[in-house]
Amino acid sequence: MECLAVDHDAAIQMIDTSIIRVHQHGACVTGGPAESIGRSRGGLTTKLHAVVDANGLPVRLGLTCGQAHDNRLCSTLLSSLQPNAQLLADRGYDADWIRTFVAVRGAWANIPPKRNRTSPICLSRHL
Repeated sequence: MECLAVDHDAAIQMIDTSIIRVHQHGACVTGGPAESIGRSRGGLTTKLHAVVDANGLPVRLGLTCGQAHDNRLCSTLLSSLQPNAQLLADRGYDADWIRTFVAVRGAWANIPPKRNRTSPICLSRHL
């Protein structure tokens, strides 16, 4: 994965997750705490967290159990975020700590605010 991600476009990066349903026989394996299988509304699932570049090519990937929140691996997956980069994400990633994490690295988070956010968010870095 690291060899594929060497030549990624670092100017724009996008982060999101996808839920993968575990096969019925996959739940019988006892692998201990290293398994990324969890119970959610859809049954036994795994969540794939991905950071991709502007071309949709993967930069970093991670797995968690299905009931984990989308932003659980955010700090790990975005640790190599370059200065002046732009992070695109959906409102599941609207958290003050994520915005601060991205700003400390000199990047900018373009994340729409959640509906229950009380403090306004400026969606343009030029204002």
